[in-house]
Amino acid sequence: MLDFTAIDFETANSFQGSPCAVGVVKIRDGQVVAQHHVFVRPPEAASHFSAFNTSIHGITADDVRDAPTWRQVLAWLVEFIGDDIVVAHNAGFDIGVIRYACMADGIEWPELHFLCSLVISRKALSLPSYTLPFVAESVGFRLENHHNALADAATVVHIVIELARRAGAETLEELAGAHHIRVGTMAAGQYQGSVSISRSGQDSLVAAEANPDADPDGYLYGRVVVFTGKLMSMTRQLAWDEVTRNGGLPAKTSTKHTNVLVIGDFNPANLRPGANFSAKARRAFELQDAGQDIELMTEYDFLRVLDGGDLTSQGLEDVLTAAEPGASSPATEPAQAKVPRPLALPPSSTTQSCSAPGCACSAAFRTNSRPTWCVEHITQIVLEGGLERVDAFTHPRSYMLTRCLKCGVQAHYRFEYVLQKRGEQELVCRACYWRQWGAEVREMGKGWRDYRPVDISEVQAIATASGLEYIQPLTAPSLEGDPHLTRCLTCGKLSAQQAGDASFGCTCSR
Repeated sequence: MLDFTAIDFETANSFQGSPCAVGVVKIRDGQVVAQHHVFVRPPEAASHFSAFNTSIHGITADDVRDAPTWRQVLAWLVEFIGDDIVVAHNAGFDIGVIRYACMADGIEWPELHFLCSLVISRKALSLPSYTLPFVAESVGFRLENHHNALADAATVVHIVIELARRAGAETLEELAGAHHIRVGTMAAGQYQGSVSISRSGQDSLVAAEANPDADPDGYLYGRVVVFTGKLMSMTRQLAWDEVTRNGGLPAKTSTKHTNVLVIGDFNPANLRPGANFSAKARRAFELQDAGQDIELMTEYDFLRVLDGGDLTSQGLEDVLTAAEPGASSPATEPAQAKVPRPLALPPSSTTQSCSAPGCACSAAFRTNSRPTWCVEHITQIVLEGGLERVDAFTHPRSYMLTRCLKCGVQAHYRFEYVLQKRGEQELVCRACYWRQWGAEVREMGKGWRDYRPVDISEVQAIATASGLEYIQPLTAPSLEGDPHLTRCLTCGKLSAQQAGDASFGCTCSR
């Protein structure tokens, strides 16, 4: 019999453990027997609402103000689901919402079995896109209210029932088996994703050829990376491919050559005396004790260092530290002061020439595989990005003080950030970008949302609590989604950002 529970989450912000709504549909013998849409108060450590997320699903902090907490909703969900297999379209995300929300609240993961309709669709259908609306339409169902949690969960039901009919499957296990998909499992401290497996039932790992174009200054370049535990965001093979693409060397086991150990299934609620660790993690700890320099990295950290990123933005561990029961506070245990990251990095000496055609000047920074430019051409590139340099250039990852040629706002940006935004054909100036973005979002919500000026004193309080000096709003009136200008009290960096982003503080002290 085709019995299961379909589920879909919406989140309050970019942190995955910030559920603000959930839709569930229970199926018995292919028929709907119960369905619910429930607003959720996200875990306190991740409770802010991002204007971007709200523009997607329309849910605000006011909508969930009187809603049950995540702890309460989780208890109800576990009872509602019972022994069913849970089905979600991109189960890595929706089951990940449960995992990260539990992490943020310091509670153990519930025991669940789940199946990913996105993975099944990729095996069962040949489509140019496997997004929920596209897959739904391909099986004869039109999704009318995308990003409404109940509507999305109901759409999953239609997809699963139709794919089961085509496969001649009478149960979810048979549907999964017909397409060689593993039913995922989650329990306290354990996670195994719903992914495609080989016909032998075993996952195989193949190291890709070295990437000759990898950035030698990248965080993973030349480092041996080992993974332990189940990853939520991607398969192990994709993780290996990402390491290779970034110039690293993926390996199966921890050895004296290992530089980085990425730990999946990390939940601080399960850390206690006598806790069990994987053999790879235990081996890494032993090598650390013996003096080997091995960096332990969460999956969230791993995602942040891909494509040349760094660990200067807020990570999962920052959110969890505030949420852990019994976490020490400054009143009981003084925090160890961190040395702030400087805005300007020292110049990198080089004998290379500028990459601009016909230019014979010396380059301002070194690189092995990417273009480099002289100071004059760097200044021109910044101008083409709509900014005027105020500071001298020292390094592509240094923060330069700039002035926007359009709005005149001064703010600090890295040169590599300017290059990135120009490549994406996006406004570099964050003041201009957020003004335009906020106006577009409000236009979308015209007629069904009431946009009122924000309380500047609240934004000032957010900035002050995050170690920032609030300078001024950058629009008049200042509405939801509009930018504000702040200065870090530690390093002095000027930033044009939304009020919600100011709550994360400055990157220099993280």
